Amino acid sequence: MEKLKEDYISIDTRLEYMEAIAVKYVPDIDIDPATGERYVCGTTALPLFIRRYNQNELYGNFTYEDYIVNEDIQNTLKGLGVDIDKFWFLLLFIFDYTCGTCLDGMKATGIGIEQLTKFAKAIADNHKEINQFGVSFKKPITVSVKIEGKHQIVIDNANAIGYLATIIANNLKEIEEHPWMQSQQVSINTHAEEKESVQIWLFYKMFNDFFNLEPYNKQFNVRQKKGSTISLSKTLLISRLIYFTKLSKHSKFSEDEDVLKGYIKQYKDKRIDTANSIYF
Repeated sequence: MEKLKEDYISIDTRLEYMEAIAVKYVPDIDIDPATGERYVCGTTALPLFIRRYNQNELYGNFTYEDYIVNEDIQNTLKGLGVDIDKFWFLLLFIFDYTCGTCLDGMKATGIGIEQLTKFAKAIADNHKEINQFGVSFKKPITVSVKIEGKHQIVIDNANAIGYLATIIANNLKEIEEHPWMQSQQVSINTHAEEKESVQIWLFYKMFNDFFNLEPYNKQFNVRQKKGSTISLSKTLLISRLIYFTKLSKHSKFSEDEDVLKGYIKQYKDKRIDTANSIYF
């Protein structure tokens, strides 16, 4: 296919699906100067993807020609009413994104507000009572701070630990509103990877998220016609895409959705521990 125009005002219509999922995974955040509220104003992934596509830098060893002649994939897409070319660019982006996260990722911390919430909850759940001597816990508890190259600092005073948890718990709403506390911190120079199985799950999740976006959740909600042998299962479609893109060489992915369902169940509550090195 021909190169994409690097025009970010009049965007190529073939990028419609790609842009829709990119807004969810790589949102461009701005702040309203009048209210101070944050809002999504598109995606920063668009120019990066267009440039990588035009310069043949995208991950993936599969072609548009092979995609077009894959009968199982094409029959399902046509049955669902999906635009073939728009879906091709969606496929390219999702594959590239999962590689940037799982194969060539960057080390990332947890999200600040989530870590503080878990910290305060763990202490609260271990709380026994408060009496004239202060706080007591059900089980012995310590809090430690480790600074690289220095001695570890350990807090074992129950009153200090209880006070620390109380301060966090009483200020969670204010802490949550701070933009720094809503994101991970990334170590740009530290390479990190996820397992192949995690990449397969992320690949599935991104496509599943796409099909659940408006208006596609209604537009592509098509029932199989009576007597038709063409599958309209989106899960089976994604499973076949996993095999087509060579994310897995396991032929069962092209035959049914049972193997993929195992991955979905295994990683249901998975948090990706790496940051994307391409789209960030």
